Amino acid sequence: MIPIGITARNEARNILALIESLKASIARAESETGCRYQLHLLLNDNTDETPQLAASIPGLTVWHTTGGLVEAQRAFAEAFAGRAPFVIFSDADILAGSGTVAAVTRAMLGDSRLVIAYAEKYPVEPLRRGLLARALYLYNLREGYQTRRHYLNGQFFAIRHWNIPKVEDLNWDPALDNGFLNLKAGIRCDDIYLSRVALARSGPESILCVPEGIRYRPPETLTGMFRKYQRMVLEIERLHCYFPETRPAHEQWGRRRLDRSLLAAAPLREKFYYAVFQAGLLLCKAAYAAQRIYYSRFSSAPCPTWRPVAETKEPVR
Repeated sequence: MIPIGITARNEARNILALIESLKASIARAESETGCRYQLHLLLNDNTDETPQLAASIPGLTVWHTTGGLVEAQRAFAEAFAGRAPFVIFSDADILAGSGTVAAVTRAMLGDSRLVIAYAEKYPVEPLRRGLLARALYLYNLREGYQTRRHYLNGQFFAIRHWNIPKVEDLNWDPALDNGFLNLKAGIRCDDIYLSRVALARSGPESILCVPEGIRYRPPETLTGMFRKYQRMVLEIERLHCYFPETRPAHEQWGRRRLDRSLLAAAPLREKFYYAVFQAGLLLCKAAYAAQRIYYSRFSSAPCPTWRPVAETKEPVR
């Protein structure tokens, strides 16, 4: 038996479509692998009608958690520790492919040294018609014209040993903390920490991407782009403070770099949109630098993070 936990906060617009796609993927996986699956919905501090929608779905176990994504995963992982060979986590704002569950299952069962198997992600066409929306879509579609990453995609993954420390188990130099880093808040992001620790302990062979993937809606606005950028870069900085010993693994395997041959081979139209993306990225970096100055020097309040990206909550088709 393999448990699948869907982490969800205010995902009423897409939750039914996701569960329908997951049930189809589970049915195929059960016929191909002989495994059985349990589907769970991990509601976390919801304020919309997601709980009411979930109550009408047969065969779905609903959990109520609080404290963010990591705490929802913690409750689930601890409940099944020692009872399942691994657990699978899924975001709620995606659609699973028909072969996705089977693919991550075969990967995990086929190699006991594998710590994480994650699904490739495929962006859907943007709803907005602006230049930046198209640029962000192409950037994600082409993997940023960068080298392949060794960090897992946290939108859908199987993991053998989920192991994110609690706040009280973390150690850091208090002199490093400020309102910008807010180290006392603990680890906020699952995929960056889990990837980094797996790479540091076992190298890139411990993480595998399967091509049977998921569909998702990337950011389409500058606000959405910045919020995604801030989440990623700030969490990397915070992990440098918590776990400086894992920084070499991040530098060696966790970073992506521009593959100039891929960009050179791209059509002229895509090169133009890449330039639009880079212009947006410069604005994100400037806003990030301004946040750092303000919240580390002038404000006693913590820097706001994990604000929702509205366009990624639009239904995925």
